[in-house]
Order: sequence, then C-alpha cells, then structure tokens
Amino acid sequence: MHVPSRQQTVADEHIYGVHAVLAALQAGQRRVEKILCEVRRGDARLRRIIELASCREIPIEMVSNGQLQRLLGHAQHQGVVAVVTPLGYHPFAAVLASLAQAMGPYTLLLLDGVTDVGNFATLIRSAAAFGVEAILLPRHRSVGLTPVVAKRSTGAVERMMVVQVVNVVHALEDLKRAGCWIYGADAGAALTVAEVQWPERVVLVVGAEGRGIRRLVRVHCDTLVRIPMRAGIDSLNTAVAGSIILSSLWAQRIASNQAPPPSCR
Repeated sequence: MHVPSRQQTVADEHIYGVHAVLAALQAGQRRVEKILCEVRRGDARLRRIIELASCREIPIEMVSNGQLQRLLGHAQHQGVVAVVTPLGYHPFAAVLASLAQAMGPYTLLLLDGVTDVGNFATLIRSAAAFGVEAILLPRHRSVGLTPVVAKRSTGAVERMMVVQVVNVVHALEDLKRAGCWIYGADAGAALTVAEVQWPERVVLVVGAEGRGIRRLVRVHCDTLVRIPMRAGIDSLNTAVAGSIILSSLWAQRIASNQAPPPSCR
C-alpha cells in the first residue's frame, strides 16, 4: 500500500478514538507521525496501539486527558490521538485497472450526492463488511474524507478504497464498458432485492436522503431495486437502505460460494 510522501501541500490531521487509530496503524494507508496517549489508561487496546507504534518506531507522547481535550476541542478521544497524513483519494483509473485484472465477483458502491457524515461513515462500515472493493463519490456536492469520518466509521475507512470522480455519468459509462451492471436503489422500483439475481460485477448507486438518485444518473442505471417493507413505511435512512442492499448481495454470494476472499487492504 502506498504511503503518502512528506512532500505534501496539506497539513497533518488528528484522528482520535481507539478503533480509528488502531486501524490507521494496521492498514498503513497513511503515515502516522506521532501517537498522543493519555497517561494512566489501562485499556488493553491502548496497550496494543502503543506496542504497534513502538515496533514501527513511531514517537509516543504521554499526555493528560485535558491536553487531548484542548487539542481536539471535545472529549471523544477515548484516550488516544494520532497525528497522521490525510487520507488521499484513489484515482478512478485504479478501479478500472483492478476490474481489468479481477476474476470473479466485484462490487462497487457509488454515493450520488450523499452529504451527511453519519450516513457516509455507516456505509463505509457496511461496504467493508459486505465485500465492496471501492466507494465512488462525486468530486462536488458530496461528503468527503475527514477525521470525523475516520472516527465514526470505527476505522473502516482506513481499509477502504475511496475514489472521487469528476463526472458520475461518464464514470458509469466506463464501468459498463468494463463489464459492470449498474443497480440504483430506489423506493419506487418494481424489482425488490429479494428478486435480484446479482451479476458478478455490480455497481450499487445510492442517492442522497430525500432527493434520491439524480435523474441523469438514474437513467444510466440498468436496473432499479427497492427493499420490500410493510405497508405504511415507504422509505429508510440512506445508510440503512444501502447497508441492507449490500447485505442482500453479499448473502447471495455467500450462498452460491461466490464471495470474494477477504481484502488485504
């Protein structure tokens, strides 16, 4: 995994929380410059963080709870902060190259205009759990990678390829040429996820809460799918809906012995 060079134009970030810091150390997507750890914390997970940092010769500074709180401006640090280089976006060309080499099932998640950090973080966790290879985002009017996302995804973002695309429609066209079938999540679709026979190469498109998938993106979907629900309930939170569909896709692949091997990212 490529670790960004120190010749960068953006400042280091602070990520915080046990899961986020541990995942950053284990995944190696970005350089960890220093660990700030609360004095007299006996948490075994904190000890594991200190062990990993020591093995990699990453400086460790023991500080007080108050120092961590003043640094971050809040108390949600769980006793540990890491000074890291920002996570970078992977190029779309890397996804196309991966598709060209892939054998067997391949799943991508495209978030069309999702701006809520909580929804994004939840979908990252679901994507990591249910075999998604990469998450695609529009470059504009979309949520992005931040320390808050790292914390709220409990570190799953450290193991996920996240890609920004300039033009979603053009990206979908390229993915179709690479053999992908585009499925859009839509509460008004005729087809339910229970009826879908998922192809090997899938792009699931999930739209923003309320607005849903944009019209031009919708017309480039091969199929629209919905989650069957009891009468009187007509919609779900974006993150919940996307997670349910990804779970259904994954379950079908598990049942047919088509699930890809665990990712090494």
